[in-house]
Amino acid sequence: MSKLRKTLETTALWIAILALVLTVMTPGLKGGFFFDDNQNIVENSAVHLQTLSLAALRDSLAGSSAGPLGRPLSVLSFALTHYFFGLDPFAFKAVNLAIHLLNGLLVAWFVALLLDALPENRLSAKSRAWLPLWVAAIWLVHPINFMAVMLAVQRMTLLSGMFMLLALISHLQAVSSPDRHAKYWAWLCAGWLLSWPLSVLSKETGLLFPLYILAVTLLTRPASPARKEWQRRELWVVSAALFSLLVIAAAMLTYLGGSWLETAYAMRPFTLTERLLTEARVLWFYAAQIVLPDYAAFGLYLDDFTLSTGLLQPLLTLFAVAGWVAVFAGIWLFRQCQPLLCFAALWFLVGHALESTFLPLEIAHEYRNYLPSVGLIAGAGYAALMALQKLRMDHRSQTTGLLAIAAVLIVALFTWLRAEQMRDPLLSSQIEATRHPQSARANHAAALALIKAGYGDAGDPMGELNIRFYLQQSGAADPSFKLGYQSLIFWACASARPVERQWVDEFARRLEHTPYAPKDHELPGLLYEHLLNLPKCLNRQDALGLFMAGASNTRISNSLRARFFEAAADYELLVSLDHRSAQNYLTRSFTLTPHDPKLKKKLESFDFLDSKNPGNVK
Repeated sequence: MSKLRKTLETTALWIAILALVLTVMTPGLKGGFFFDDNQNIVENSAVHLQTLSLAALRDSLAGSSAGPLGRPLSVLSFALTHYFFGLDPFAFKAVNLAIHLLNGLLVAWFVALLLDALPENRLSAKSRAWLPLWVAAIWLVHPINFMAVMLAVQRMTLLSGMFMLLALISHLQAVSSPDRHAKYWAWLCAGWLLSWPLSVLSKETGLLFPLYILAVTLLTRPASPARKEWQRRELWVVSAALFSLLVIAAAMLTYLGGSWLETAYAMRPFTLTERLLTEARVLWFYAAQIVLPDYAAFGLYLDDFTLSTGLLQPLLTLFAVAGWVAVFAGIWLFRQCQPLLCFAALWFLVGHALESTFLPLEIAHEYRNYLPSVGLIAGAGYAALMALQKLRMDHRSQTTGLLAIAAVLIVALFTWLRAEQMRDPLLSSQIEATRHPQSARANHAAALALIKAGYGDAGDPMGELNIRFYLQQSGAADPSFKLGYQSLIFWACASARPVERQWVDEFARRLEHTPYAPKDHELPGLLYEHLLNLPKCLNRQDALGLFMAGASNTRISNSLRARFFEAAADYELLVSLDHRSAQNYLTRSFTLTPHDPKLKKKLESFDFLDSKNPGNVK
């Protein structure tokens, strides 16, 4: 095959792949903002850039951040998208899709470089040429990467992944150079000093770069007699990666403090041990969804995983842990004879080393597989090619090509179905709740979507049944989920239905005795807002009882408890019209957070009013 013909074929295939990605994902762009988009983009005034100036950009970066490092590159990209397109969800998702398409090209480049670097490569030259293209095609249209594109806020994941791929490509280009002249140092600086920091500044998963480097370096180590030359050239890589990991660990401990992990887990409905055991099962679920995807198992909300409270509870935990021990042993034992398969497993595990291990994050999310899925897809493609070689079918290029195309089209079909579902927020929410009936979040979202669509009004008994079912199911699915009962109470009030006593009591119990998820931190403000808009929804005693239940929860931070007291003060001032009671609750709030300038200013305003009207009691 001439070089020109090969270039034309490759270009045509890339055009077909990119067209396929656009075809299957474009319907999903027509959906709105959802999940964490609202908190980080829609309701985050810091990214609502109005003027393109350094001062305005600086103000955007000074707003609320989504991680310990602030993720400034991602925040800037949100601000610029808002400046040019406003709060248009289509525009935010379209930018995400453009980044995803670029990342697909980078995946192909990275896999091609990796195949060239592997010491043991049993693939034919033709297979080595086309495998990177197939891996990129599958990865681009794979349904497990769908949410990373459709969730506008997950541009953080896309940008971090893009710079991570650029960093690894630059590193591989450097170490493949025959000498250490200008080209070597240019690639090295581009990877370690430019792309890696940009990945970290997009999302903290960029900190995994040294681990990725160790994985690639381990699996590209040649067998004797070339090993001495490899050690001479690449010993610095291992040393630099290990040193970087130590610096990262020390810096994070210094920044977060020694007790941050214990404090963070106090606000979760699971312990560190329970999370680690559960993640062993979750990782197998991810791996299965990547290699042999089950369409019905995909979902925005994956909070329906049963916690592993011990190795035998449930029993699958023991098999999951034993399976990963076996995988690690296999990686070490077969790293020389099967480097690509070992790379597939190790890459996947490295990619989950932060979000699926000790950090007190939610148990599972699909978008955490954005980069980790590259490894397993490459491993699956390699294993399929090796199987065809053993069956002596690899020389039948038409058969191999048809099988490769069929695999791409199957996963593309799944993604297209998800995109069509995402086009209609109401339909999407009902399907999510049907597929994940034990997900508190999915049930709650389904109820809210029905309410937003106008169902469940006073004259709609069928809508009432569905909304009540979803909201009650959300509470039954998770004993610490609070938003379901809050929504039940205020939906009933808004639709002129009676509020049941058991709803108020159970809501108060959960406010006082259960841990708070990140979304629960909005409860003081939400409670006050609802009670202000629906002042007759609850009597004064019940309303204050809810505020005091939250303020009495000793598992949450003093700042959050103070916000419950502050919300109670606002309620007493504007709903009950009781000046003295409001001042009392505000004083209790200030006692918990004495350095809060906003509370201090509020208290001073009360003192000013008292001085002007000494006889004021209400």
